[in-house]
Amino acid sequence: LAPNVMPGAQWFTGAQMNYARQVLRHVQPAHAAGMLAVISRNEQGLHRELSWLDLQRQVAALALHLRAQGIGKGDRVAAYMPNIPETIVAFLACISLGAVWSICAPDMGTNAVLDRFKQIEPKALIAVDGVHYAGRDIDRRDVLQELHQSLPSLKHVVLVPNLDAHAKITGTGDYTSITARNDAQTAAFEPEWLDFDHPLWIVYSSG
Repeated sequence: LAPNVMPGAQWFTGAQMNYARQVLRHVQPAHAAGMLAVISRNEQGLHRELSWLDLQRQVAALALHLRAQGIGKGDRVAAYMPNIPETIVAFLACISLGAVWSICAPDMGTNAVLDRFKQIEPKALIAVDGVHYAGRDIDRRDVLQELHQSLPSLKHVVLVPNLDAHAKITGTGDYTSITARNDAQTAAFEPEWLDFDHPLWIVYSSG
């Protein structure tokens, strides 16, 4: 701790790390032990599992895609996503590049989301087409279109088909095809080394 003052304390000066690198360092031993990375079950009873190897590959694939779109260290990436495995992949992909993650749940309306995302000027948006809640499907593509139009800082949007596996919106990247990538570059991908005090995510107060 240097200097040891408050305010102004500085922790681990000169140290470098990456949260995604710390998570993915478990891949080989966890896979060898037969452990899963993600186990998911939704309101409809759909059970999904994601192995450590698949998690690592999908994170690399999405990170490489975002990097190709010009997303890098310090850029903000906004997410309009529920608690699904794809959100974990997207989060790890973003922070592996040194991008700063921020998320709003898709039960929030357009104005509430814009009040938050406009403050951070995101360069990319990752969003679902909709959610299933309380026994019904809730299409969020109209909100996504409004977010796209109302955030001038956006350079790229990735659509995650959560309700409709074939959902498409012109001008957006398709999460499913992006994360299906499996080649030498995905196998060789490693998260960026970042300064210890590099920002990880942005959250919002309720007030």
